[in-house]
Amino acid sequence: MTEKLAGIISAADDQWLEDLIEEDPVVREKWEMLSGAPVPAPPAPWKEVIDFKPKKPLYKILLPYAIAAAVLGATAMAIWQVAPWKKSQPAAASAPVAVNYAKHVTLQLADKSVILLDTADAVLIIQGQQISNKNNILYLNTLSRLPAGQNTLQVPAGKKYDVVLPDGSLVSLNAATTLSFPSKFEGRNREISVNGEAYLKIAPQARQPFLVHLPHTTVEVLGTSFNINSYDNSKIRVCLVDGKVKVKAGKKEVLVKPGQQAIFNEQTTSLRTQPFNATVELGWQKGLYSFSDTPLNEVCESIFRWYGVKAVLDNQDLNKRKFSALLEKSTPLSFLLEGVKATTGTDYYFSADSTLHFK
Repeated sequence: MTEKLAGIISAADDQWLEDLIEEDPVVREKWEMLSGAPVPAPPAPWKEVIDFKPKKPLYKILLPYAIAAAVLGATAMAIWQVAPWKKSQPAAASAPVAVNYAKHVTLQLADKSVILLDTADAVLIIQGQQISNKNNILYLNTLSRLPAGQNTLQVPAGKKYDVVLPDGSLVSLNAATTLSFPSKFEGRNREISVNGEAYLKIAPQARQPFLVHLPHTTVEVLGTSFNINSYDNSKIRVCLVDGKVKVKAGKKEVLVKPGQQAIFNEQTTSLRTQPFNATVELGWQKGLYSFSDTPLNEVCESIFRWYGVKAVLDNQDLNKRKFSALLEKSTPLSFLLEGVKATTGTDYYFSADSTLHFK
């Protein structure tokens, strides 16, 4: 509680404490006494994560031996960095290094030129116009004069990036996500394409509806905030925070209400709605990642998106094992792997090509 009042509490501990305050009368009374203010009732459970008032963590895994391993590794690295035998080595001559675009946030303009946004200046000069690029946010909500045509913004594994589109709409892109958008919204509709995961706050314009194209589906926006997840193109999820959206898949369509998600299953061609868990679906915006009875093959996919490390199962029967955890983005990979090992009994190793194997 004192960490929370001082503003130094970690995101995971903050979420755990919020849960205790809500559910335990003794804890709530103590918190009200310390903070000097009663705890207000939340407006809607699915908005709490977006409003940075997290609630109800699925699991809190304490792995002291994993922390010890991480500290030991960090200590060993520190010793290696200051070791006398390292200082005696002559410095190698520097050589030009080819840019690995796959590790950078890139903006490919319609004229095929590419800008590395995560290493670019705070002010970009494009066709003589100044465009702000501060704090991992690209601002295009002015009279942008980008080259006419479609632009593509790609976010690699382990990173996030935001873009304010020319109409003022905000798109927050999660790791391993691609956004395609026009230089200017013209015609009857405003249309973009997303492959991966993104949270969108759409600027209302009644005369120009907003359409988000996903693999196999299209979301028609009626002035709203929502999250889309198309990492698995065969199972697409659209979670609505407020407003209204209509999700279309072929001849099927559903109208989604706040607190619900629309799920399209390519194998069954079904399109349905159901309530969603805000911590699981929206927590990534606060740097929280949730697993809830997640099969290990999906854990492998998440490891690639978060850490950029390829992970595989040596035995597909391991996919029957499920993993649950609530983790911060800053969690070391070693901590996550020890958590998988401790809770599912699945060991791991790295092969010579740096591929992570679960065995």
